[in-house]
Amino acid sequence: MQFLASQRKFIKMKKNNIAIIASMVLASITLVSCSSSIALTKVDDSREVKLPFSEKEYKTNAEFLRARANGESRDLQGGEMIARHNAEAVLANTIGTAIKGVTEQYFQNTSDNNSNDFSKKFESTTRSITNEAVSNIKIVDTKTLKKANGVYDTWMVIEVSKKSILAGTLKAMSNQKAFKLESDQAKFREIFEQEMSKLDN
Repeated sequence: MQFLASQRKFIKMKKNNIAIIASMVLASITLVSCSSSIALTKVDDSREVKLPFSEKEYKTNAEFLRARANGESRDLQGGEMIARHNAEAVLANTIGTAIKGVTEQYFQNTSDNNSNDFSKKFESTTRSITNEAVSNIKIVDTKTLKKANGVYDTWMVIEVSKKSILAGTLKAMSNQKAFKLESDQAKFREIFEQEMSKLDN
């Protein structure tokens, strides 16, 4: 009899354990299910942020190098000035990097022994070309948003023609006697157009 009582007690304990485990599993499933629904809700509530002037017509193309930037200020005019300054900085960096790449590639393909030295000396000229190009920029469009805190957020797109950059670069190269033959200038123009085309969006 004592043996049967022990067996019944063991079976009852086993059933209780199974019930506890089942409850824990069910709770885990519920928790995972709730977590999943919360995550999905967050994703559903997300919205894509579209910045001003994201359209293709405001991007660099075969004719123009373009740059977009914004500026914030409590003063409307101040926001416009900051936006223009930032856009000019972006464009200047693009122009300077492109010209540096073009001249380095050109001088690497030049058999002249002095081409290496000339390439280093031309770095200061690159800055002059960049500054001249930025001075010829044109404002394509502006858009001003007023935030809830009263701050003006002005966005601006500027552009400069690739032809004017090429003309300025060819003039600088000619002044420094970088072209010994007419074919040298044609080669430089070819490299310039190839490098500029990589910037198209």
